Amino acid sequence: MKSPSHDDPASRAATAIRALCDVLRDENAALSAMDIPEANRKLPEKLAATDALVAALRGKPVLPDTSREDVARLDRLAAENRALLERAMAAQKRVIGCIARAVPRALGQTRPYLASGQRQPPAQMPPISLSAQI
Repeated sequence: MKSPSHDDPASRAATAIRALCDVLRDENAALSAMDIPEANRKLPEKLAATDALVAALRGKPVLPDTSREDVARLDRLAAENRALLERAMAAQKRVIGCIARAVPRALGQTRPYLASGQRQPPAQMPPISLSAQI
């Protein structure tokens, strides 16, 4: 019986699965630490690994039983990645909300309502600049 080569579809798929697992592991570590710049640096590698896996699976190869653990690992890492990305987006939303509430106060708009209870029309917004280092 002939041993599988690295050029056969099942081997390519198994290699692509492991490569995507490695990228997700690294990205998840960055997201767990809320190191968003590091997680963002992983995006090109994540896209390439995902594209390679999609291409490898296009031929519907029959994966060897030894790939079961890798597939299960990929499933766990992908679920963790989804949860961590949702957490990062929620944190980003909170930061943007804080900034959006702080700008009017910083501009002296402390009374947003008229005596009638209606919202005061917004004043002409002067140009502002925000800067942050992460």
